[in-house]
Amino acid sequence: MGVSASTLMTDKYKAWTAICLVVATVAFICIQVFRITKRQMEMQHPSGFLALSAFVRYASTDGKNITYEVFRHIQVKRPCLSFFEHKFMWSGSIQPKFESDLQEIGGVDSIKGENTKSLKLKFKRAKVYNDVEVIHIKMTMDDSDQKSETFIQQSVLSPVSVICFRVELLYTDTNYFGKKAILTRRETSKGHRASDETIGYYNFDATAKSFYCSVAEPEPGYTYRLAWERPNI
Repeated sequence: MGVSASTLMTDKYKAWTAICLVVATVAFICIQVFRITKRQMEMQHPSGFLALSAFVRYASTDGKNITYEVFRHIQVKRPCLSFFEHKFMWSGSIQPKFESDLQEIGGVDSIKGENTKSLKLKFKRAKVYNDVEVIHIKMTMDDSDQKSETFIQQSVLSPVSVICFRVELLYTDTNYFGKKAILTRRETSKGHRASDETIGYYNFDATAKSFYCSVAEPEPGYTYRLAWERPNI
């Protein structure tokens, strides 16, 4: 008894059809798992990352030129992340200059409905889920007209280990010794409608000519601000 060529072709077609169906089914399941996982990640971490800590530094040697520097330690919580957006509010009259030792500087955009701007920092290599990265932003500002407000702040959107503030006023003289900086917080979602809650006061370090404070495990949903009196030039 022989086997016709048409029978062989039919069996081969059925085999390939079955393989294609299996591959398509597996691919469909993988895509659905990816979409569901991605959606869960975005719900838990809308920003795409988990903040671990933050260090904010403000320094001036003459009261006119300011260096503002931020280091943020984050863990990526998306399948892939290629950039980081840093929100900032500069109340001076001259646009700051931006640089970073770790990322590439992108564009600056105004945020609709907010009195803030967003700076895009591009990673030199795209980060994947659970990668840990240090974000670095350095701004140099010309405040010769002294139009800027004297405070630094950090918003806490999710649980974080610690935030640190350091303010170096290296041009101060003995008349400024004994001054205090005030640490407050306000609900971020309420914006300017929120009332400030005082957390504490911090003495001026006459030796280092600086203020320093840290907040361990700050409560999410609040913006923490350290403010001080402007020294005479």
